[in-house]
Amino acid sequence: MSTAVGDSSDRISPVDDAYIVNLDALARDLDDIEAIAASALSNQPVDPAMTQSIADTPIGLTYSELTARHQQRREVDGWVEPEMADILDPIALAHLEKWRAAQRLTWEPSDLVVVGLSGLIGALGNLYNHHMDTAVLGGLSHLKNSDLLRRWEKETARLPIDYTGPKFGGPAHRVRSAGHDIGRFFTALNQIRTGTFTGIWWEDGQRMVAEVTATRSGLPFAQAPEPHIAIALLLKHWAADFVTPMNLPLPGWSFLCEMPIPALRKFANDAYAGTNSGDGLNLRSGILTPGLGMLASEVIIRTHLHLGAYRSTGSSRLPTPTAAKRTEMLLAAHATAGAISLSKTAAAAITGETAIAARHLNVPVLMRTGQLALKVRSDTAARAEAGAPSWQQLLADEAATWTLPEAVTIADLLADEHQQQPSEQANRRSLGDRRDGRVTEADAAHGVSGDLPGCHPLCAIDD
Repeated sequence: MSTAVGDSSDRISPVDDAYIVNLDALARDLDDIEAIAASALSNQPVDPAMTQSIADTPIGLTYSELTARHQQRREVDGWVEPEMADILDPIALAHLEKWRAAQRLTWEPSDLVVVGLSGLIGALGNLYNHHMDTAVLGGLSHLKNSDLLRRWEKETARLPIDYTGPKFGGPAHRVRSAGHDIGRFFTALNQIRTGTFTGIWWEDGQRMVAEVTATRSGLPFAQAPEPHIAIALLLKHWAADFVTPMNLPLPGWSFLCEMPIPALRKFANDAYAGTNSGDGLNLRSGILTPGLGMLASEVIIRTHLHLGAYRSTGSSRLPTPTAAKRTEMLLAAHATAGAISLSKTAAAAITGETAIAARHLNVPVLMRTGQLALKVRSDTAARAEAGAPSWQQLLADEAATWTLPEAVTIADLLADEHQQQPSEQANRRSLGDRRDGRVTEADAAHGVSGDLPGCHPLCAIDD
């Protein structure tokens, strides 16, 4: 059987083509040894060529020399290309796949180019976010004039969520109550079902709750007690408002307008209102428009990796290591866009936009960056924990395939070995004492003297 005693540091990859070739050769040598042993035990003739091949195996080879020898044997003997599934048993294959799944793939030059392109697209989208938002608003304005949305707007007239009375009116009225906050769906739905507007406002540090059942002109609000009708009306109303310049507030943003801190309430109102109609932070400018750049980055990176996987394996499905690399690439691209977003927001705040500077925040990218960072940290921790199994684990996995007679035989052999070791040590000590002329109590009880010539049959063996 081929062996390598030399330095293994010249091996570049733990599991590469050369490694598989060597493992295949070692497996063939082991099969030959087992065949020789089986022939000898069964009194059958042994193949001289097989015996000579094993006897002529050199020792003391380095890994490179061993690889060259095995490659030469492969060419001379006409071996077929080896496959891991033909060399390893199912347990070893499972360990190998687990190890492969835990390895981190290094980035290739093409990966750097793709990440750079994706990061550039995201950065440009943040630098020119106002122009992009204007273009998106122009596209939505065409929908606003459609017959469908005009009909929905009429069908949802006089809903309680549209109350614009004292403390709740003005251009930014949609952020001052829960009715237009998609993050407070059930609160808005309850207002439509009961036909009652509910809002919170503050006066002299006191929290006030307003409940209104009629419009400012005295007409009662429209009411839809049936849940399915109320849901349909709410969604139609939000769709009609979404295509307007003021759009809808960010999910949960209306909570800020109900906080007891005046500065926080003012910030939430000013950030949504903006300096002009529609240029504040809303669902369109904060989620839809910046989400386009993030979507472009996702599509570019994912397409690059899935095409690479398809070219390599014939399947677009990504293995675990490639999926981990995808997470790293997405994090790098989105982090670049997020950094530009934060930088522009800070610069705008310093130059006088104050609360309105929040409109430059790329909320989807920042949230996605945080999610990807946690995923990369999780993948790193998983790779750190993954390693070669312990000998105890290997023994347990191997023992799971043993039959009962095999397990009993191995257990008996281990038990005999432990029992023989103390008795052999006692014999050696007794023999040494008698050579020195000393007689132990056990020897005296058996009538053994301290004279060396006739002391014990073992003495004759030593002599």
